Amino acid sequence: MTDTNNISIVTELYGNRGLCWNAIDGFQSFILIQKQTDIVIGDRVICNELVSDECTIEKIVVKDNSLKKMSANGRVQNIANNVTNAIMVLSSQPKPNFYLLDKLILIAELNACKINIVINKCDLDHASLKDSLNYYELLGYPVTIVSAKNNINKDNLLSILKGESSLLLGQSGVGKSTLINWLLQEETIKTNMLSQKNQRGRHTTTTTKLHIMNNDTYLFDTPGMENPYPNISDKHQIQEGFREMVSNRNECKYRDCLHINEPRCSVKDSMLSNESSERRHSHYVKIFETIS
Repeated sequence: MTDTNNISIVTELYGNRGLCWNAIDGFQSFILIQKQTDIVIGDRVICNELVSDECTIEKIVVKDNSLKKMSANGRVQNIANNVTNAIMVLSSQPKPNFYLLDKLILIAELNACKINIVINKCDLDHASLKDSLNYYELLGYPVTIVSAKNNINKDNLLSILKGESSLLLGQSGVGKSTLINWLLQEETIKTNMLSQKNQRGRHTTTTTKLHIMNNDTYLFDTPGMENPYPNISDKHQIQEGFREMVSNRNECKYRDCLHINEPRCSVKDSMLSNESSERRHSHYVKIFETIS
């Protein structure tokens, strides 16, 4: 059995160097050996003893999950490992992208993450957006309204993050970076910077950083998550991101039904019965068609 007291969590990566942290030793600089190039922010690791202010990674502990994105050239990239809490950030401006929201929910469900929806910029008129999200609340996704700009409802957001490894997700312009900066103003936050020698070379592995808010609360800062990738081997798995399908699929008359265009499919028919679920069904079909 692994001694959890010896486990550190990877917080930064710069080429073949990085930082890891644990509650006993604090931050430690490490250097990777060649076969460890696939290490990812959020990985739990066991380190060897320090040599010349740096250590090496002895072992990478088996990960619970791995969130990925698709690069511009179609290459799948691991962005963060061991995420427990997915925070979907929306705002009235820019116009909400509900297809992206449903795709992000799918990815979070497949990775067994808790899911919360946060509306930022509460100084704006969010009545229409809140109405649109009532359906998601009925599905079991809590909705919280905050404003980083006006310092509103921070305690509620901090309570959502408490005890979790959280990742903020959403379209560009909704204020994810502003929310992170707002949250990182807390005095309890533990921060550290890589020394100059550790910043040699390009930031080739990842631009993600993990902030340690306290001994059991972590916040991923992950730029560029505009093209998240659901890691699916069987298209039936797409249904796992649609709770209304999962709860009703045993009532479907067809075994292994895809709930797309089958006649008299009760799951499909129930989702086409109102505007919100019909939109979700159209997103389910779109995801189905875009995944090879």
